[in-house]
Amino acid sequence: MINLEQFRQEMEDWIINVVSIPNPLTGNFPPCPYAKAAWLNNRVSLRWFHGPELPELLMEQIKTWNDDFEMVLFGCDPQNLDAQTLEKYITEANYILPEHDLVALASPHPDKEYNTNNANNVNDVIITHPKYVLASVQSFSQLQEASDELFRLGYFQYWSEEKLAVMKAERASR
Repeated sequence: MINLEQFRQEMEDWIINVVSIPNPLTGNFPPCPYAKAAWLNNRVSLRWFHGPELPELLMEQIKTWNDDFEMVLFGCDPQNLDAQTLEKYITEANYILPEHDLVALASPHPDKEYNTNNANNVNDVIITHPKYVLASVQSFSQLQEASDELFRLGYFQYWSEEKLAVMKAERASR
């Protein structure tokens, strides 16, 4: 059984000391430039789940979304949800959530093999949480606004053309 305080502490450590640290491989941008401020300003809601209920939890955000938060971050033990099922759940949620100005995202599964030739990697910077499966729901319009600002700042110049094309196509379809 997970200790929720331990999960909260580990998420704080990961957000502050991994995804928010500027990295020379990404032009000294942090991998997740807005995560630290959202965390420190109490704008991240944490939820623990056991695996199979993730689709319902993602859809629940349609009714319970609160703009006081920038993100609802869901965590679970990787033994309870494999990488393929996680991707399926996120894809299915994103058929519906964008109609409500929401989007579901997932960190790469901790058990998924790291592949340096994968277009989803940004200069081989690894930000996967080593212990938990992580999924999130965010406001699509806020995410788009933040992405537009990051484009202006040059954040995406370190992304592969393939990764940029996939991101742009996904956003255009919403």
